[in-house]
Amino acid sequence: MNNIDIKEFKEKHGLSTAQVAEIANVSIRAVQSWEYKQRNISKSAFKLLIDYEQSVFDNRSKDHAIAAMQKLKEVTANKNKNKKSEGRLIDESQLIPVEQYIIPIKGQAGLKKAFFAPDQYIEDHFEKEIILVKPSERAIYHKIEVDGNSMPGTLEPGEWARCEDIPQMYWENKDTFKPNKVYCLFHRKHGILFKRVSVPYYGSITLSSDNPDKVEYPDETFDLMEFSKILIVRKKEVDL
Repeated sequence: MNNIDIKEFKEKHGLSTAQVAEIANVSIRAVQSWEYKQRNISKSAFKLLIDYEQSVFDNRSKDHAIAAMQKLKEVTANKNKNKKSEGRLIDESQLIPVEQYIIPIKGQAGLKKAFFAPDQYIEDHFEKEIILVKPSERAIYHKIEVDGNSMPGTLEPGEWARCEDIPQMYWENKDTFKPNKVYCLFHRKHGILFKRVSVPYYGSITLSSDNPDKVEYPDETFDLMEFSKILIVRKKEVDL
């Protein structure tokens, strides 16, 4: 069965029912019937919605890469001038509000702590806040505190990670997981993990840490279905 939560899809991308109908090339009434679980999404419409979400995700990843390169150029230029960077001021009128859930369970960065909650549980029980982001960064975020030594030099205990949800439909896509990125994974037995992720291979992925102690932090392979959620770390701060 073609399964997309239309209500969540609309909220995540800031779309109206009419805009979803236009993307899926169907009537507004058809979208309403999907949203209220009266009808299943057709295969053709499902593909159009997936293509739209993939294009949004790809564009956002591209924007982050461009921003990182620009930041690197600024830092290099400032080092050459021996001046401290003051950054670029962003007019708040250019930003948009999005929701960010605050997960009260610390990401153990490799240590075991049970946590395997579906989206509905998170929405019903966890506090959320409104944050301002650039339009190209529109998404639903989760804020998680780091507590562990799996990713030394990248994510330190006490830092907060702002993580963006990766839709499950993309988990087996070979282009989804990048070796230079850090991901946050919700596992049914190991809890919340901060790891690097390999390219999926027949429904499984290998998780690795940056800690050189491979006895304490070994590479491990898991079936993708063992995870309730996989997110990409977009930002970290000591106090996010």
